[in-house]
Amino acid sequence: MGIWEEEQICPGCRRNSRYGLKHGKCEGPLEGLTCLWAYEGLARKLIMKAKYKGYYDYLGELLAANEQRAVSSPEFFYFNKYLEEKPVVVPIPLHPNRLRKRGFNQAEKIAVLVGNYWGLEVKNLIKRIIDTGQQVGRERSERLKVMEGAFQINKKLAFDFTQDSQYSKGILLVDDVWTTGATLASAARTLKKAGVKKVWGFVLAR
Repeated sequence: MGIWEEEQICPGCRRNSRYGLKHGKCEGPLEGLTCLWAYEGLARKLIMKAKYKGYYDYLGELLAANEQRAVSSPEFFYFNKYLEEKPVVVPIPLHPNRLRKRGFNQAEKIAVLVGNYWGLEVKNLIKRIIDTGQQVGRERSERLKVMEGAFQINKKLAFDFTQDSQYSKGILLVDDVWTTGATLASAARTLKKAGVKKVWGFVLAR
């Protein structure tokens, strides 16, 4: 039971895209998507333990090892070009109800690991205002529907989304797993409406 590298896909049509770039004729709020592993075997086991039990030590070590791959592998060329622009790392937030039950946000922990490795700022720019419940078992159409309007800009923090702000130039949106893309797409649309120019998604597995 090992860890397998996952092929990159277009975040618009969800078909193969060598560099994780959105195809020219595809629609969607994400410019690209980077995924490290297939969501099976050891990767699935580690992510589940981290997500529900808070076991992040081994996951952090594994992520660091795979980030070396992300620096050197050809399929991550455009992802690395995007990182050179110093995007702000933004984790997908949990609804307050879920956060109280779990005690931590797994996406935020991953975002901190990512930010530390690449020297990027991590900010909770968005918050979840609709408790969408568990997405497991839902069809893609249902996932898309329940995610509509699920996020808004976190107005408790002072962000400058003007054209000259770093927050407006680029965002690296982080989550643990990509299933249908409904969650990342909804969050990215919220950021785009606020004035962000580019949003790239980053997940551990799909």
